[in-house]
Amino acid sequence: MLTDSDERRPPVGRARAQRLLVTLLGDYWRADREPLPSGGLVTALSEFDIAPANARATLSRLTQRGLLERSKEGRHTSYRLTDPAWQILRRGARRIFAPSDESTWDGLWTLIAFTLPLDDASQRRLLRARLRWLTFWPLYDGTWVTPHDRFDEARDQLRELGITDAVVLRSRDLELLPTGRARLEAGWRIDDLAGAYRDFLARHRRLASRAVEGGLAPRAALVHRTEIVDDWRALVGNDPDLPAEFLPPSFPRAEARQLFLRTAESLAEPAQRRFEELVDTR
Repeated sequence: MLTDSDERRPPVGRARAQRLLVTLLGDYWRADREPLPSGGLVTALSEFDIAPANARATLSRLTQRGLLERSKEGRHTSYRLTDPAWQILRRGARRIFAPSDESTWDGLWTLIAFTLPLDDASQRRLLRARLRWLTFWPLYDGTWVTPHDRFDEARDQLRELGITDAVVLRSRDLELLPTGRARLEAGWRIDDLAGAYRDFLARHRRLASRAVEGGLAPRAALVHRTEIVDDWRALVGNDPDLPAEFLPPSFPRAEARQLFLRTAESLAEPAQRRFEELVDTR
């Protein structure tokens, strides 16, 4: 059985520590939403070789960013996901764990055009990040397109962010002239994306095989499942999820998705059990 010492992981940086904690809460505690003691969360992060001081700093930073809310009862401090963070993770899980879609593209595009005040940089960054997650990609600065039906999601994001100077439409009549198409394809960076999927396969293939065979100890199951979910979330967040019509032959996304889903499912039960042991609130 593979134990923790069989895999040597690189040191965890500040941003990675925050992503790992969000993944832990989103994957293993999203349905409960009860506050968890800070000590239990610090212990959970120690599974990833994150020192207690750095773990506490991670809790503080996520609270400052509005992703966690803190509560106190006497001398005991607890944390839980904020409502907006919970909603984002709930929506994100649908895409992260979605099975491969091999259906033929219907030829329809979703287009969103918007304008924001030049001095509202934070709102612009937030909208762009959410549009990318919905598989929109910029054709021009304020005009983004996706070959998927994202009409409802795009409209909901505009409403959630309070953006009123915008339009969302679905159309088959989107003619991309050579310069515009070249700009869009350059933004998609298909070759780089293919390389990222191949790197993902190379990084996780060996442990994925052991996971399917049941060869991971509970601690290793929690660590590896959390890390592969975090890696996969980063990958799909940079993937416009293009239909086959836009992709080269042997594009490795489907293989990588199958490996991810198979591994995540195989490790779900022991990882959940290990996390609950670490944050035991009884």
